[in-house]
Amino acid sequence: MACINTDLALEAREAVGEIPGVEMEQEKKGETLVTRVHVVTPMGARRMGKPIGRYVTIENEELSRAETLRDREMGGIIAEELRALLGEEQDGCAMVAGLGNRELTPDSLGPRVTGEILVSRHIKENMPDFLDERVRSVCAVSPGVMGVTGIDTGELLRAAVESVRPACLIAVDSLAARSRRRILGTVQLSDAGVVPGSGVGNHRTALTRETLGLPVVAIGVPMVVRAAVIGREALETALNSIVRREGNETPMARRIRGYLDEETLEELSQEDASMRGFVVTPVSIDEAVRNVATLVAEGINRCLQPELKYEEIQAML
Repeated sequence: MACINTDLALEAREAVGEIPGVEMEQEKKGETLVTRVHVVTPMGARRMGKPIGRYVTIENEELSRAETLRDREMGGIIAEELRALLGEEQDGCAMVAGLGNRELTPDSLGPRVTGEILVSRHIKENMPDFLDERVRSVCAVSPGVMGVTGIDTGELLRAAVESVRPACLIAVDSLAARSRRRILGTVQLSDAGVVPGSGVGNHRTALTRETLGLPVVAIGVPMVVRAAVIGREALETALNSIVRREGNETPMARRIRGYLDEETLEELSQEDASMRGFVVTPVSIDEAVRNVATLVAEGINRCLQPELKYEEIQAML
């Protein structure tokens, strides 16, 4: 089996097919497709290459468009799915961690999101009469990346968690996808935690319930795809085009179809070793990441402040 090189559990499930120990269900909400993958057993986790846990994928091609922000529907879906992962009875202070490098656009989602979170912990502790009881205590942190700080992200967040002692942690990070069609069109939520930088091969300390001692929900949006993936998809398109032109039953077409299985295409696309170190992002990434960050922040705010109207949250930011 070819290597499943993706941060998205949905793509990993598509690659391995239906297997024991992994459950999947889909729900259509308007134009948005919500897929819930539940990795239940250790064997299922090994086959999927993903830890045991729940993974929710929200897909909409219009995700990064400004129009999507205006209709409030997508933010509501994110809030609803996030609330289900955290638990309806979740209370106490919530910490939001924006992972990634603010100076690198495809990796800046996390820090951008924390900049739009309604933080209230400092006010509730120092000026408790200033906010009514409907406002939940929330704090946010952007720990940066090891290349800038010299400190592992997990170390910084462990220190913050030990100091603040929040009830839960929501970690936001940029992801890498296996298919270009999911770039900036997908949001993944998971209660299995996150490993910062794993999408581009920079494996750091895992941020999970086991390492931090509290519920951790990860939210991510695919911002990049490996160059080899683009090569594989281009190769598949070219070979299919040749088959159509030659006719399905010609000797050449039959030989070409022998190369069209996913494992063979993966091997062919990896033959140029120089492509393995490259990732690709859309030319519209600057505007798109701003829109997606606002959308994800809206979903988090609406989840953590369920008693506040959207307009009230915006007025307090």
